[in-house]
Amino acid sequence: MAKRILIYTNHFYPEQFKINEIVDWLSEEGHIVRVITGIPNYPSGKYYKGYGFQSIYKTNYKDNVIVNRLPLIPRGNANYFMLVLNYLSYFISTFFFTIYLLFKKRYDYIFVHHTSPILIAIHPILYSLFHKKTKKYLWDLDIWPETLEAINIVKSKFVLSQISKYVKFIYSFYDKILIASEGFKDIIKRRYKGEVIYFPNWAEHDIEKNINDKDIDISLPKDKFIIMYTGNIGEAQNFNDLTETIRQLKDEQIFWVFIGGGRFKKELELNLKKNNLTNTCLFINQVKVDQIPSYAQLANVMFLSLRKNHVFARTIPAKLQSYLAMKKPVVGVLEGEGAKIIKQSKCGIVQENGDYKELANQIKLMTKLSNEELMAMGDRGRNFYNNVFLQNKRREQILHLFD
Repeated sequence: MAKRILIYTNHFYPEQFKINEIVDWLSEEGHIVRVITGIPNYPSGKYYKGYGFQSIYKTNYKDNVIVNRLPLIPRGNANYFMLVLNYLSYFISTFFFTIYLLFKKRYDYIFVHHTSPILIAIHPILYSLFHKKTKKYLWDLDIWPETLEAINIVKSKFVLSQISKYVKFIYSFYDKILIASEGFKDIIKRRYKGEVIYFPNWAEHDIEKNINDKDIDISLPKDKFIIMYTGNIGEAQNFNDLTETIRQLKDEQIFWVFIGGGRFKKELELNLKKNNLTNTCLFINQVKVDQIPSYAQLANVMFLSLRKNHVFARTIPAKLQSYLAMKKPVVGVLEGEGAKIIKQSKCGIVQENGDYKELANQIKLMTKLSNEELMAMGDRGRNFYNNVFLQNKRREQILHLFD
């Protein structure tokens, strides 16, 4: 029987987030879905072409999916001031739109896609005060206030404790909470007595199928070992030490490719320029998801990094699932859950943050591996992906929630 499902998300198509696929799955199953989101502007900080205040409207995304794009101030250069404006403008817009929805036909379920901040989880509570039969699920991809402390936005223990109480209060209204990493579970359980469900990320369709036949405009040196990174270049990724690693390897036959954007992209480019390392690297702006396998097939190994922090150690970087799905060996500079996956799957090497010399040594060793050995790493990673992260497993899981 078709259900009426209301989805709150800061990000939606054409922005590249997993919520897009969840909406597709629900639509394909015949459910009636309404998506409440903003004007797409991530990660560039500018409205996507064809979108803006003139694009605030209701659109039929698919036959049984309505998307309401609400006004917000774009992220701009993503400094803290602009991010606050971005979050608050969306918060205000969704507040008034939620009031409007109170007078419409009731939804059976509300699903909240919580990337950041936790503000997005408030309005569904308002809705449920008037529609008590509506069930509410929260997919928690960012743990508050721990993340605020981890990236040094909030340092006051008193303020952090108050936010923690506020988050506990919000959680209490939800019927189920989904988490993307097992490392989140004990923190969530301290604040929430209900059911906590492990619901990890997965690779997008073209990445999972490893469809690498797209035309791409790129020229890479044929005689060098290619290390590639895809995704956000932000504070959490901690590329500060990487410049020194690249400097250590500058005389080796190694070439780095960075695909994506983010707050620290310019800083990374500047650091490489200061150290006369620009001839060892190539930067490419964000590409479409379906193009990523075509780029990745040109790489010998894929790279990922997370800052040394007890909160980040609990997370699984979403790009890790993509690397595994594409059968690529992985060089990981991280700890905790992500490191555990690389070690368990035997798909690459793991190095702790801070020791750039040892990272350089480990990469040198990887360059000496044969193609067969690198392919074996990639195959082991893909086998692990099939057992744990396969998209069909997540599809079945999400559809079961709305039975």
